Amino acid sequence: MSIIGTIYEDVTTDILGKIGPWQWLVTVLSAAYMVNNMFDATGDMNLLRPVNYEATKGLKCASAAGFNSTLCYSTNGTACEKWHVKLLGIFWVKRSWTIYCEECNQLLSLSLISRLGSTFGCVTFGFVADCFGRKRAVSLGLALQPPLWLLLAVTDRKTWFTLFLFLRALFGSANVYMGIVLTCEVASNAWRTRLLALVAAPRVLASVYTVALVHCLPNLETFSAVAFVYSVLLVTAIRWTPESPHWLLFNRKIETAEKIIHEAAKKNSVSLCSEFKIRPADHCVRLLTST
Repeated sequence: MSIIGTIYEDVTTDILGKIGPWQWLVTVLSAAYMVNNMFDATGDMNLLRPVNYEATKGLKCASAAGFNSTLCYSTNGTACEKWHVKLLGIFWVKRSWTIYCEECNQLLSLSLISRLGSTFGCVTFGFVADCFGRKRAVSLGLALQPPLWLLLAVTDRKTWFTLFLFLRALFGSANVYMGIVLTCEVASNAWRTRLLALVAAPRVLASVYTVALVHCLPNLETFSAVAFVYSVLLVTAIRWTPESPHWLLFNRKIETAEKIIHEAAKKNSVSLCSEFKIRPADHCVRLLTST
């Protein structure tokens, strides 16, 4: 008695080659999605940054405003009544609540909520990507990022701010997680490690330039506004983001995979015959009984 199985062939690499413009395009787009992790880390730095003790007690909130270019007005000298935030260093926005007048334990709880959103997002979008495709998972995350960043920039209620913070972290994790998965599935064995290193570079460098970036941004509202502009630019990348041929072949969507590989072959200057077809290997293990 013998057991015979089949080895799954890397159709993408066999047809398109180990590396080419199409694989580089996917890598660059995935690295751009990973920049969202930089904004996540910056958000944590803003939330966890220590504030003046007197400011947390509401005694001299204006003292905390000096570093963040934020002005607090108080008539009784014991608590903040209203805030004026300088958005992007240009516009003054009136706020009835700001995170910098919260106590340190409140800042810590908000940061934990943000991290929980990222954790649940990676798990949730893992199921979404497996069921509906890698591109749809990325597109959903990209589409919801701009409105959530904008809401974080303009909301002045702690309850809404907490909700939007959790949702932004949840949907933002889709771009970070799926960028790695998509690159891994289009890269050949010879180039996979190097391409994944490029994709993960923004996430690694975030630990280096996060502190400096936080000090350059005057307040959390400005940070959210900058992230909003970047997220809007990322939405345009959806049209160039391909679906993973591996996922399509695994789900028996052969015709769609053939179209994507045809387009990728043109970018890589690979000539395919007009009768090109993909015949996926049979993944079923057969048990043969010898007589």
